[in-house]
Amino acid sequence: MPNFKYKAISTDGKQIESVLLAADKNDVMRQLKELGMTVIAVNEMKSAKSTDPLRISVKENVVIHFTKQLHTLLKAGLPIITSLRAIRQQATDEGFKDVIESVTRDIEQGSKLSDALGRYPKIFPQIFISSIKIGEVSGTLEETLLYLYRFLERDSRIRRDVKKAFRYPIFVFTGLLGAFVVFTTMVIPNFIPMFEARGVELPLPTKILMGMYYLITDYGILLLLFIVALGAGIYFYARTPAGRYKIDSLLLQIPIMGMFIRKVNLARFSQLFYTMNRTGIAITQTFEIMQRTMENEVYNKELGIIADKITKGEEIAKSLQQSPVFTPLMVEMVSIGEKSGSLDEMLANVAEYYNQEVSDTVANLTSLIEPIITVGLGGMILLLALALFLPMWDMMNIM
Repeated sequence: MPNFKYKAISTDGKQIESVLLAADKNDVMRQLKELGMTVIAVNEMKSAKSTDPLRISVKENVVIHFTKQLHTLLKAGLPIITSLRAIRQQATDEGFKDVIESVTRDIEQGSKLSDALGRYPKIFPQIFISSIKIGEVSGTLEETLLYLYRFLERDSRIRRDVKKAFRYPIFVFTGLLGAFVVFTTMVIPNFIPMFEARGVELPLPTKILMGMYYLITDYGILLLLFIVALGAGIYFYARTPAGRYKIDSLLLQIPIMGMFIRKVNLARFSQLFYTMNRTGIAITQTFEIMQRTMENEVYNKELGIIADKITKGEEIAKSLQQSPVFTPLMVEMVSIGEKSGSLDEMLANVAEYYNQEVSDTVANLTSLIEPIITVGLGGMILLLALALFLPMWDMMNIM
């Protein structure tokens, strides 16, 4: 909520100028009238710098570091305002400094920490705000911040692992494609006059490469425009709910990569579930938040279905079992946790298991992808070799 600067006459006739946090001007006037004050003027305070909550964003590691610092300072016994001011002085990101200053000001005006942070949804996710709110009510804010820090740290590591996993195959594929295009456009053209002069019937591999050469040289601009238009179409289609769901569903079917993506989503689900359950968020609210937090639309849809079943009274494990995206191990661990009253412990164990699975898969990804790369590279070399040597053998037979 914004801050408003106001002038008013108090009940004892004194003129007062101060600042009040409120939803709008009418809310300010209502609050002042309830205090028996006569309102003279109300103006919304504008920050010298633009701090639109919906536009400000910071790097992930900045939020992680902030969470760790706030936990440490509160655990040391410092008041929340003093802690935030200390963190602001040490912050290096200028945009985040403005955010901390705004949060501090809101708290000084009577807002709760969760409400003040909630103004910045692009910086602090829903799980962060909901957990902080529970921590404030239950008096376990320090412990909540610690669990949030651990969650954010592990979630960040998973993201880094995902980027690392996709970097290698993309690099190899780009290299192979570049080599193929160079050979087709720069090597094959040197042999075309010789083949045509001899009047030799060209074999299929040579015709394929020559056709690609003529396609690139004669229709290169149109081909480039088509590729750009296709890429733009896929990009905008992927931004629609139906498009994103379809693409995410296809990604889960890709050999090796599909398995890896499933492990990533299971690791993220178990870590989210553990963190929110540990901080005291209700089960139904937990699944509603996870439905908006998971980055794969297939899992988001399944979590929505599961949330409806749990709301109707169905057990968590039974709801997970009916979904095709959750493994028997996940279902079994949750079932044991529900029956034994140790759901937190079981979720922590399964989260640790899938986090390790993701790390191991990334470490072994090269050996998993090497057979596919070898087959692809061998096929390309075979095509290029046949395209060159078959016509030469035919010419030698004619001579």
